[in-house]
This record gives sequence, C-alpha cells and structure tokens, in this order.
Amino acid sequence: MDITQFIPDIGGGFIIGFVVGWAAKKAIKIVAFLIGIYILSLLYLAKIGVISINKDAFLALIGNFESSLIVFGNKLVGLIHSLSFGTSFLIGFGLGFKKG
Repeated sequence: MDITQFIPDIGGGFIIGFVVGWAAKKAIKIVAFLIGIYILSLLYLAKIGVISINKDAFLALIGNFESSLIVFGNKLVGLIHSLSFGTSFLIGFGLGFKKG
C-alpha cells in the first residue's frame, strides 16, 4: 500500500471542507439575520394590533424545524465516511467555519 495514493484525497478534502465551512458560516449568519428580522416584524405587528400570533402553532413550527435539522445532520454524517477524505474535509471545514 502506497501512502502517496491518499494525498489527492487529503488535499482535495481539505480544500472542499474549507470552502464548505466558510460558506456554511456565511449562510448561517444570513439566515439568522433574516429570521431575526422576520420575528421582530411579527412581534411589532402583533404589538400594534395588526396581527395576532398563535403561540402554540409557532412553537410547533420551531419543533418541526429542529427535528428536520437533526435528520439532516444524521444524513451528513453518513456521507462523510471515508477516513482520508473525511478527516481532511472536517479539518478544512473547521478552519473555513472559523475564518468565515
């Protein structure tokens, strides 16, 4: 077994992981900002009496989103199974997420 056959996997995994981590952090920031603006606008409209918020349905919606996120995370773990590619991907993802 020649160890040089794993070099392209390690380098490619690191680069792809870095880019995905950087983009994921940027996307999370944008989505968090938009969700915050949306919730603040709903609260403002509820305060001035334009709308009324069904709190039970709203909390159920948040619970459904949480369970969907857990399912996505489980599927993502299944995709990254190769040791040489997966390890470098995770390191690159971590660095990209930190720099993003």
